[in-house]
Amino acid sequence: MKDWRFALLFAIFLSCATLCAQTVPTAPAQRTFHDPAYKISFDYPADWNFARRDHEISTFRLDARSAVRTTLMRAVAEMPENPFPDSTFSGAYLYFSVTPHMNDAACARQAAPAVQGRRGAVSEIAGIGFAHDHDEQRAICTVQRDEVYTTLRRGACYRFDLTINTFCGEASGVREITPQELDAVRGRLEAILATVQFDSK
Repeated sequence: MKDWRFALLFAIFLSCATLCAQTVPTAPAQRTFHDPAYKISFDYPADWNFARRDHEISTFRLDARSAVRTTLMRAVAEMPENPFPDSTFSGAYLYFSVTPHMNDAACARQAAPAVQGRRGAVSEIAGIGFAHDHDEQRAICTVQRDEVYTTLRRGACYRFDLTINTFCGEASGVREITPQELDAVRGRLEAILATVQFDSK
């Protein structure tokens, strides 16, 4: 009798182990961008569009309005699909750029220039404090929100822009994207930002 119960329990254990192994999600494939000139890297999903030059998949100056003229775009990652196709969502980007020869105050101002006198928050990335605020612009049937993070490092202003673009649903007949859906998109951009690493030397 004991042998029969043991065999049954063992069979149940094996089937559960097999099922559990099949349902454990695998981590999505990642690629790493490394900038040897400015000694920084970050990971991004392998299926995202990626470019090191402006105008290949986006236009940096249209999305990062507070960037100064001397800012150099170094990389951009673009969400490849629309996760909410029945909504007004139209695109999401993470930009990395650098402005050489800048002081700390001017670098911090890039994060929050749109509202006079507003003091942005400070967020920690890779153990380093970044000035953090947002810029928002509205045009005819277009809304764009840009979360900006800046920090001074080695005499240059390092900047990340997390940009989400939407359009107005009245003209197109689709529904407005919800705050929860915007948070989901922002979370995917922030997950990339969380992988930022500065070279040790």
